[in-house]
Amino acid sequence: MNSIKHKHAGHLIIINGHAFKANDAGMWDLTDIWRTLNLPKGKAPAQWRTKQAARMEAMQFLHSSNGSVTQATKRAALAYAGWVSEEFESMVYDAFEAILELPEVAALVADKMTALGNDHGATIIKRMAFNDKCDWNALKGKHQNTQQGLRAAVARGNLTHERAVELGMKAGAVTQ
Repeated sequence: MNSIKHKHAGHLIIINGHAFKANDAGMWDLTDIWRTLNLPKGKAPAQWRTKQAARMEAMQFLHSSNGSVTQATKRAALAYAGWVSEEFESMVYDAFEAILELPEVAALVADKMTALGNDHGATIIKRMAFNDKCDWNALKGKHQNTQQGLRAAVARGNLTHERAVELGMKAGAVTQ
């Protein structure tokens, strides 16, 4: 038996206040989502018979089991949501994006992007996570990415000394 889990295995998304968990294959149960959210009858996953759905199946992003359960990867879940409605697509997209809002997840994503050679994108994500985590209002003025702001961020524990140096803090600067 295969014990290897998909990178999305166990991931949770929250849609309209309801939690949905990916299985070990990294797939979400679209039928469960459809039932739980009481989506229109004509928009059941088994009714999704478009060219896009066929393409998702061919790419192994979508698996249907006798029309009773439809499992989908993140990509297929987003495509299905778009078929249901633009509003539902936005809700599902936001649910997946919310995962990236967690600072620890953003840091992991940035590290993975760096490992894949996308340094520019990784730097942007790191900067966004840094700016979101730092309490700039408490610094009595705008000190974002200044020596004083970086030292204050390190002193508050919002930033490591090493990361502050990467962002431009002088290596010899003493934190407050």
